[in-house]
Amino acid sequence: MSDIKPWHIVLMVAAVIVLAFTAWRVMGSDMQKGPSGHMTVDVMTGQLYMVQKGKARGVMYPAKHPETGERTLFPVDQEEGSDSWKLSPRLENAITDEMREESKALGSGLRIDILDEDPIVVVIKK
Repeated sequence: MSDIKPWHIVLMVAAVIVLAFTAWRVMGSDMQKGPSGHMTVDVMTGQLYMVQKGKARGVMYPAKHPETGERTLFPVDQEEGSDSWKLSPRLENAITDEMREESKALGSGLRIDILDEDPIVVVIKK
């Protein structure tokens, strides 16, 4: 203990003050929340769904339809300045030929016909 010099004490006090200030800023700041969910569409019907993960660790796409239990909910984006919707290109290969044949909403390429503009909110794990 005799080897501690006064500038060591000043350095430790300054470190504690900086640490306390940083913790205060992090805890007291308004946290930026992410999106409330992901906009998806049932590729079979064209109905929009807002999928929220709730307490789940994540969401696997295509997501399960809340009523049928089949994985038909695909992420979708609305094209800027238009009313048309487009499926996410990263999941294009998950759409089977059977889905394309039975679907009422799948258009050419990644375009999809939306049934209703108001999405149904679905929480994966409450």
